[in-house]
Amino acid sequence: MVDVIWQTNSDDDDDDSGTLFVLLSSGYIYEVSVYQRETMVLEYQFATQHYWVRGVGEEEGMRKVGLAQRRTYRLPPGSGTAVCAVATESGAVVATRTNVFRLTWTGTVGSSTAVREINANPLAQIQQITTVETESCVLELYLFSDGAVCVLRRHATKAEDAPTVHVLPMGERVATAMSFSVISGVLAVGADNGDVLLFVVADDGDLQAAACRAFGQGGDGRVAALGWTSDGSAVACAHASGHVVVRSSLGYELNVSRVRKLNGDPVSASMACWGGGGTRLFVFGSGQTPSAAAMAFARAALGTGVGEGTSARVCLFSDDKVLVHDCAFADMRGTGDDVEPGLQWQAAQVPSEYVSGAWPLRHVAVSGDGRHVAVAGKRGLAVLAMASRKWRLLRTQQQEQAVRVTGGLLWLGDYVVAACAVGGLARLMFFSRRRALDADTAHVESLDAAPVALSSHDSLLLVLCADMHVRQYAVFADNSGSLRVSFRRSVDLRGAGLRLRQLRSLQWVPSAAFDRRPAFLVHEGARLRVVDGLGRSGQVLSERAELTITSGVHFGNMHSTVWWFDGSQLCAALISLEDFMDGAGLADARRLVVRPEFFPVAIAADLGMAVGVDQDWTLEDSAVVGLAQLPVRAKLYLHNILDRMLSSGAEHDALLYAACFEHLAFFPHAMEILLHEVLEREAASSSEAGALVLRRVVAMLENFASFHEVVAHCARKTEAAFWAVLFDCVGGPERFFRQCLALDRLDTATQCLIILQTLEPASVSEANVLALLSRAAAAHNRALCIEILRFARMAGESDDTMRRMVARLTAKN
Repeated sequence: MVDVIWQTNSDDDDDDSGTLFVLLSSGYIYEVSVYQRETMVLEYQFATQHYWVRGVGEEEGMRKVGLAQRRTYRLPPGSGTAVCAVATESGAVVATRTNVFRLTWTGTVGSSTAVREINANPLAQIQQITTVETESCVLELYLFSDGAVCVLRRHATKAEDAPTVHVLPMGERVATAMSFSVISGVLAVGADNGDVLLFVVADDGDLQAAACRAFGQGGDGRVAALGWTSDGSAVACAHASGHVVVRSSLGYELNVSRVRKLNGDPVSASMACWGGGGTRLFVFGSGQTPSAAAMAFARAALGTGVGEGTSARVCLFSDDKVLVHDCAFADMRGTGDDVEPGLQWQAAQVPSEYVSGAWPLRHVAVSGDGRHVAVAGKRGLAVLAMASRKWRLLRTQQQEQAVRVTGGLLWLGDYVVAACAVGGLARLMFFSRRRALDADTAHVESLDAAPVALSSHDSLLLVLCADMHVRQYAVFADNSGSLRVSFRRSVDLRGAGLRLRQLRSLQWVPSAAFDRRPAFLVHEGARLRVVDGLGRSGQVLSERAELTITSGVHFGNMHSTVWWFDGSQLCAALISLEDFMDGAGLADARRLVVRPEFFPVAIAADLGMAVGVDQDWTLEDSAVVGLAQLPVRAKLYLHNILDRMLSSGAEHDALLYAACFEHLAFFPHAMEILLHEVLEREAASSSEAGALVLRRVVAMLENFASFHEVVAHCARKTEAAFWAVLFDCVGGPERFFRQCLALDRLDTATQCLIILQTLEPASVSEANVLALLSRAAAAHNRALCIEILRFARMAGESDDTMRRMVARLTAKN
């Protein structure tokens, strides 16, 4: 047997029926039907009674399936030895040593291509085939034994057009494995040196290089196998050294672990594949002694279904657990713009009576206050109260069997909204967290087609259905718990060319003109674009976006921000109140780039932070992989936004925006980072534009009580060569020092002594040191007096000066 091709009859996980095509090296293909059976064909009878506990997905016990051989096909005589095959939408592509055949599902040969026409190397043999289908063309990618990846391009509709062939650019690397995700539209190619190259497939079929990620674990880094999750959010890279690196769809390193055999030897993988839900990875080893390992992972909840949007909480989930982080960063003081809080995860076990039948979990949503979590598997849903750790399930088994969440979950105040099918009918259901979870008493809105995506902003609810219409609702709930849902309108997007299979999220583009001229932010595959209410595709924000988050917290003159992560940096479009009111949306929005050292999963807009998780160490024990301690990190972006505003001349907007964060404990630290970055940039460029931005920063900081503290701390942490530039904008070091004395900020003034000595004449420095010493003595601050005297001695003050200082201290005492 050379290869096995699977053709499923349904997208439903409950339906195991389908067809297996077994390819033999002799060129025979066996068609084997897979069907569900009511009884087991063979069943072993134990000598004694046995019991077992059913785990996730095992509510009905072992699934009973049967195999029946239907037909036998054969490749054309003289085709040579078959080597590999791959399934396509219309059939299969089968490769022999000399030819490539394209078969329909009935065994008919559609066309063929000689291997020598694809690769001129007569000694190279095809080892793997991958196909990519776009609207305009079909790409067939062939991985050869000489390490070349050859791309054969055929026109999708014009069969008479001759195909073209080119070699995928790999530099000096030798390709060893490849895998394509239809959902993310990204091709991953592994190399002999451990590098993983990622290519984004454009609409016209071009393979655009997106990233190249190196292997940094040492040893034999050759990529032996690649495996994508079913939703295209992550790819597992199995290396010959036994290391398994899990990367996001655009290459961010999420996890590194090492798989070992029972005797301690590393497993050299030959295949890597994910289980249902993308929370368990199976790695199969090669060699004379077969080996396999199953690794459990916790994944971010924003990747479940079409679940991106307005994430403000860090939530992870595994096969049967939910982990929520409270993101209480407000009182923390960081030592850099990367913050590592010592806060704990809150973990909750999903009830076995739910997860045993509803596994895998597909949708997870956390309420805005982080106190409630809703989860939905392949049927039903469950709601958790984090304080009591109590779960609520649907009232009856019949309800759980009937409700299937297909379009996502989200929270609107006290209500969890489920876009689902109930008994085959498309419905929008609202469940209150104050009442029992009952489908009969829930508020229900009927839909004309199956829901695909769900998003909200304040009281606005958007539902994209399979008929390519977005239905807009206004949702109102009062303190008594009563709910009113009002249907506003339906927007036709059939002309926008939406690819529902690749759709990750659909959100609104913030605009006061949304009711008159709606615009939507569509994330499909790796592309992020804007679609207007007439169904026309407009501005493309990014061709490389892994996730998107819209933060709609209003601060000062800033209305909202649209964020997206491209695998290495966090990008944002800033929408001001003027842009919002004018209906400009994202057209005139300012752009921002932040580089976090972790994978972002939430935006804490009220704190000016991006929040995420990171795992920067390698696990050697596969038994705990992925579920060990995961540090939560936050990166300040407040100073980045202010820098962007001030650089564009929006000084008033920057002041209003900064004032909204003045109450936070880490506000002075954020302003210090802002001043430091602008100062270094201005000193390096020596341009008038840079000096203007620095003066704008200083002018803004003068409006806050922490101004002198920020400037002094920044100066002490900056090279002395930059002091003159900084204090030229402040008004001079002596003037700044005297201001600190007038405000009785003696500690801050003490930090400026070295700056005074460096930038001012000795006479000026001596007079100010004496003035500070007098103030410290009058305040009976003994420790500060000693520090001032120590500075004077180290600064080389004369004996006369030291005697005058001692005399002043004696007089004060």
